[in-house]
Amino acid sequence: MSENIDSRTLIAVRGVDKVFSKGDEKVYALHDVNLDIYREEYLSIMGPSGSGKTTLFNMIGALDKPTHGEVFVGGVSLPKLSSLELSYFRCKHIGYVFQTYNLIAWLSAIGNVMLPLTFLGESEQGAYKRAAEVLEIVGLGGRLDHVPGELSGGQQQRVAIARALANDPSIILADEPTANLDMKTGEEIIALLKDLCKQEGVTVVTATHDHKMLAASDRICWIKGGQVDKLQTVSEMKINVGSITTS
Repeated sequence: MSENIDSRTLIAVRGVDKVFSKGDEKVYALHDVNLDIYREEYLSIMGPSGSGKTTLFNMIGALDKPTHGEVFVGGVSLPKLSSLELSYFRCKHIGYVFQTYNLIAWLSAIGNVMLPLTFLGESEQGAYKRAAEVLEIVGLGGRLDHVPGELSGGQQQRVAIARALANDPSIILADEPTANLDMKTGEEIIALLKDLCKQEGVTVVTATHDHKMLAASDRICWIKGGQVDKLQTVSEMKINVGSITTS
């Protein structure tokens, strides 16, 4: 099936179902989902609670496996990888950013960013150098030795983004990355993710309800009832804070 993937496509979701059993009943969180996400694209996944949005996000990030179908990243079928192979693939190719930051409280900013590098076997000196580089990229070059409790929410999210960048991934997955931030700080994080997409050549996929983040996207994937309801470019929509108009 991978031979049918367009060369500009980095992530390909093909015929994906996710089925849960509830007694004798089968419940489809996702049903026959097909989606192409392009290299260096900024894609936002949008949908109401229970739509399958988070389930699809987890499939793309190799955090869950489909009941049927396949998810390809760079031509590699994720469901066919062993647990060990999948762990390595995630650490090497995918960076994760969560709304709650998920930083280790007793580690400094640079210590948190060094973690994924250490997991891949980088030397302490090499990990420190790379972590310092990415913290500089996200605007925290002067906060290397600060622990999370000494940083604002926006700064903590920048550390989380730096950690996601540490292993030079091809994909950053951001799950509601502005949900715990005020409007101004949220806008700064959105601008940072957009810059990373364009300047670092990273494909950014977000699951979000933040209209500001939708406006920064190249395309929006709307999920409804476990299926892709529509795919739209930003030019096809009118987005304002508090309202969205779609064609």
